[in-house]
Amino acid sequence: MGCRLPVDDWVWLNRVGAFQEPRLRSYVSPFPPPALMQNVSGLVSEEDFASHGADFYLALSQASPAPLSAYKSLLDFGCGCGRLARLFKGHPGSVHGCDIDRRHVEWVARNLSFMESKLSSVRPPTPYKDGQFDAIISISIFTHLNEASQDQFLAELARLSSPQAHLFLTVHGQKALSRAVNEPTIRGMLAMDESAFRRARDEFADGKHAFILQQGHLTTTVDAASTGARRIVNDPFEYGITFMPEGYVRDHWGRWFDIVDYRHGALHSFQDTVVLRPKKGGVR
Repeated sequence: MGCRLPVDDWVWLNRVGAFQEPRLRSYVSPFPPPALMQNVSGLVSEEDFASHGADFYLALSQASPAPLSAYKSLLDFGCGCGRLARLFKGHPGSVHGCDIDRRHVEWVARNLSFMESKLSSVRPPTPYKDGQFDAIISISIFTHLNEASQDQFLAELARLSSPQAHLFLTVHGQKALSRAVNEPTIRGMLAMDESAFRRARDEFADGKHAFILQQGHLTTTVDAASTGARRIVNDPFEYGITFMPEGYVRDHWGRWFDIVDYRHGALHSFQDTVVLRPKKGGVR
């Protein structure tokens, strides 16, 4: 049955049951190795990783106008090593996932048989057909893109969406910014340069897209070359922390999509979930 179970039962099985009762373990998806879990989430415990995925699945189920198992063709855009995708076990439709990290894609291909995973790039196009999906989910991707990259992928997701599709994308909005300002633990987790963070706060207050470049394993600009970090991608790419006011999302993203719902702090009282429908005819 998997995700065709009632949502609360499926979430309990993944979050609690599989750990309390070893006989139930076979009913949930396998776990990636600790190194991959840490790479996508900072977590190394299977129980914590499962709990995060269950939290996301529950939040998305509450945001969706239909059960997640009812969508005929679903894309997990930026699927990582399956933190959320594990919860789609038993899905009766077509489930797809893409990621820019080959290690993630290969692990998903070997271990999540219900999902077709593909390697994607840091810029469009993705390896999918026009109008292929009636549901697209993207967790913690637009929270890290500069504005140019964001716009490229918003247009791409509009291309991939069927006319009646629903999209569920997460962003760092006012809730995330406020917690980053007031909670040292959150500030440390985000690892932002302080002067850049101050500039981002000013840009956010002005209603703008606020991007803070980070020189890590995904950034491949010239300045990052001196870090010696192992490269996951080779194409020029800027990765960082992004904050967006709700007004900006409604106005700017509205070029491609109608905003159906905006759920503040829906993921862990931190990231906002934006529920979208594609506008026919593309950018207006």
